Amino acid sequence: MRRARRWLVSSTRVGECWTRHHRPLGELLEFQWQLVPSGSSAARFSFDLGGTFCGDSLENQSFVAEVKAYKKEGDLPVQFRDFLAKCYVAMQTHPGRCDHFLWLSWAPFQAQRWDEHATADNVKRSVLHAANRKRVFGLEGESEAVSEVKPELLAAVADRLWMVTLCGKQEQLVLTNHHYTEVMKLIASERRAVA
Repeated sequence: MRRARRWLVSSTRVGECWTRHHRPLGELLEFQWQLVPSGSSAARFSFDLGGTFCGDSLENQSFVAEVKAYKKEGDLPVQFRDFLAKCYVAMQTHPGRCDHFLWLSWAPFQAQRWDEHATADNVKRSVLHAANRKRVFGLEGESEAVSEVKPELLAAVADRLWMVTLCGKQEQLVLTNHHYTEVMKLIASERRAVA
C-alpha cells in the first residue's frame, strides 16, 4: 500500500490519500456486504486506499483503491472479480465516496481479455458469480440474483473504474522530492489566489 500511495501522491493529482489503517479517515473505506448477517466476521470489507483528486475535471472527486503488489498473475483474476463486487456494493450504499474505483497492481492478468475488464458485462459476471451472489444479493441461485441486478449500477462501476499496472522502474518516473515540493507550492499559491 505504501508504494501505491507514494506513487499516487507523487502524481500531484491527489489532494488527500489515506490507507485503511489511518483513523478516522480509514473508516471511509469500510463497507458492508448487503445481506450478510451483521454479526458475521465476513459482513464488512475495506478498500486499501482512499482519497480525493485535485486539479481540473478531477477536483475534489473521491476515489477508493485496491492495491495488489503481485509479481505474477497468481490469483489476480479472482481478486479482481471480488473487487468489482465490492465496487458494486460500495456504489449502491455510499456513492459519494465512490467517484472513482482504482485497481493498482504490479502484474497484469488475463491480457487476452484486458479490454473486457472494465465493462458492465464483467461487473455483472462478477456480482453474479457463485462466490459473490450471496454476499451481494443474499441469494444462492443465479436466476434469482439476476432479477436483483441494477443495470445503472453496473454501468456506473464500469465507467468509474481505473486499471493501473505499475512496475518498479515506473515508480522512479515521478517528480523528485525537490520538484514535487516546488509544484505543490505552485498549486497552493494558485488555490490561495482563487479563494
